[in-house]
Amino acid sequence: MRLTILAAVLAVGATACGSPTPASQGQAPSTTSNAPTSASSSDKQKPSVKAELTMQGKPGLGLLTATNQGTGPITFQGWPKLAFTNPANQPAAVPVEQKLVPGEGPSITLQPGQTAFAGVLLDVDDDANSFAINEMTAELPGMVPAKVTFIGTDGQPIADLTKLKVSEAKVGTMQPAAQGVTVFD
Repeated sequence: MRLTILAAVLAVGATACGSPTPASQGQAPSTTSNAPTSASSSDKQKPSVKAELTMQGKPGLGLLTATNQGTGPITFQGWPKLAFTNPANQPAAVPVEQKLVPGEGPSITLQPGQTAFAGVLLDVDDDANSFAINEMTAELPGMVPAKVTFIGTDGQPIADLTKLKVSEAKVGTMQPAAQGVTVFD
């Protein structure tokens, strides 16, 4: 008999420990969730960002767009980090200068589908300091790098970048609007 009563008490105790307290007893229901949120570090490190550099009329001048293709918001501030590879898919030592163009970069939160902008000025020439490039990546502050698709002035993707020789690059701050981002001194 004692064993039966002990088993019943343990069963009731285990059930009570695992179930939430009903709101009818004067306590608010728990709002704790184990679901990932957009502010978790793993989301900030691995967002899905589409990056494009649309070339403008001036040689080497481009409008960099970064579009959030993820399922949650992403927040960042500052300059994108640009990196280049050569036709052998090895890092190309293209120096990149950060410019305050068009000014300080505000904190930007992009909801899914929204885009942020930065100006990029590539020094494109064929001198001894130039590198033929095969690819460029852009890394938004605190995020993983995204491969940049180059878009020509005709609106079509540029398939072969190896003819583009770059000796240095300038990049402006990320902005929530495209106005003024390509105005380099």
